[in-house]
Amino acid sequence: MIPDQIVERLRCPECGRPVKDVGGDQGVQCIAGHGYPLRNGYLDCSAGSVPRGSTDRTFASFGFEWNNFDQVRVEDEGFAEVYFRDVDLTSLDGQCGLDAGCGKGRYTRFLAEHLGALAALDGSSAVEVASRNLAEFSTVLVVKSDLRTAPFAPESFDFIASLGVLHHLDDPRAGFNRLLTYLAPGGRILLYLYSRPSTLGLRAVALRMAAGLRAVTVRLPHRVLKVASAPIAALLFCGVVTPGAYGDRRGINALSRLPMNAYRGKPLRSLVLDTFDRLSAPVEHRYVWDDLGPWFEEAGLVVDAARDETGWFILAHRS
Repeated sequence: MIPDQIVERLRCPECGRPVKDVGGDQGVQCIAGHGYPLRNGYLDCSAGSVPRGSTDRTFASFGFEWNNFDQVRVEDEGFAEVYFRDVDLTSLDGQCGLDAGCGKGRYTRFLAEHLGALAALDGSSAVEVASRNLAEFSTVLVVKSDLRTAPFAPESFDFIASLGVLHHLDDPRAGFNRLLTYLAPGGRILLYLYSRPSTLGLRAVALRMAAGLRAVTVRLPHRVLKVASAPIAALLFCGVVTPGAYGDRRGINALSRLPMNAYRGKPLRSLVLDTFDRLSAPVEHRYVWDDLGPWFEEAGLVVDAARDETGWFILAHRS
């Protein structure tokens, strides 16, 4: 059963007409007869998508990632609280939202507890995992589609989240502008984007080293990289995360300033996942605020919060 609030916002990717729920696994159909089926709990609107080049590789990378790291873990709730810290969650009650690039649905679950209805969009085979992880939420519809051909009417959503997605696109700003076509007047958008240091320091050096490693790892078969990610993560956990946590406890500033503080107090498995994520994604962009500010200003958005905690958490609204 597709939530009524989502059906109202769906449009045929081929002709742009409204669709209706035709029941069962038949999914939805427009008046012109174009149909999009439900497959294993998700709406498959990918037939018109023609990814090419790095987009194909990105979908393959994240499809593999979320099919192999498929469980929603207890620590994901802690990460979600960081992502949504600037959002007044009570204000989401009854609203309709979009999670653009939902992956396995770990943050979609968090949003589903606060929104009236929610579309979870992803272009990769991760939708198979997301549909399982979100099966208990009758207000959520998982949709398989490329963002460029997403099956939604303009100005459909009161709240849009896109967390750790745009920086993996060939043209992140074009993706951002595409998202804004779906944002309703007065609606809010929450983004997470990789940041880069504006000055040379320990983190800048670490990122340069990681970039050099990525030049090799993005060419490795995903199964090989999955195996390699565990010892790399263990080395980082023991050499960086654990000393940093010790510095926090003992008040040793030299250790507290070590990078990767987001993993302090988290299990090693969370770092294994993110190590694979960082080393497998074919495309990665990083930003300082001077890069991002014009995106919002030129789009006429009001920025409500922007914080850089080894990545940009940005909340803005359309006035």
